[in-house]
Amino acid sequence: MTKLTLDQKLDYIGIQIVTPKYRKPKEWIDLERTLHEASLEIHQDSRLFSLLCSWVSIHGDYVIIEKLMKLQKKQYSPWLVAIAISAVNLGFHKWRRLIKKQKKEFALVDHELALSSISMKGAEPTFKKYGFLIPQGSLRIRAIDALDVSRLARQNFQYRNRLLFGSSWRADIITAIEKGIPNPSEIAKTLGCSYEPAHRIFREYALVASVKVA
Repeated sequence: MTKLTLDQKLDYIGIQIVTPKYRKPKEWIDLERTLHEASLEIHQDSRLFSLLCSWVSIHGDYVIIEKLMKLQKKQYSPWLVAIAISAVNLGFHKWRRLIKKQKKEFALVDHELALSSISMKGAEPTFKKYGFLIPQGSLRIRAIDALDVSRLARQNFQYRNRLLFGSSWRADIITAIEKGIPNPSEIAKTLGCSYEPAHRIFREYALVASVKVA
């Protein structure tokens, strides 16, 4: 099976990047892992920052922050913090848990070029407070860069279940069951959750599936 590129994963979670046509992936493409993976590439492709912030401006309520925090512990992404700052500025306050002051300054372009631009335009104050040199007006958040809620729900089954069951491990465990992942151990491994909720929800789902509705 051909491994999907990052652009293809982003396309599947609803970020509008032109990519070659491909079939709906059989592998698990996780919302949070894809966001985290893309944030790690921002230093090489600065356009991703505005694209990810645009996605969050529409879908920020349907992200599981605990999953992103786990991913940050495994591999820290400073630009995910900047995305969280944008999310909080847009009113998604649960993202605040990801925000922390950086030990050094980060810029989307060359550091000296960023300082030069800031000297003329000024800096985005909230970002600067936490160590990100973002010239005013350089962050482009556009609704056209991401699928809306209804279109993404039609395309992405994980997202659809977030709408139905809330932004929770339960929603993702149910998605994993419905995608055919065969047992709680494999579900926990795939999602990155602990075994207990995977086992409990797996049993609950099996019980409901066996009950005939009158």
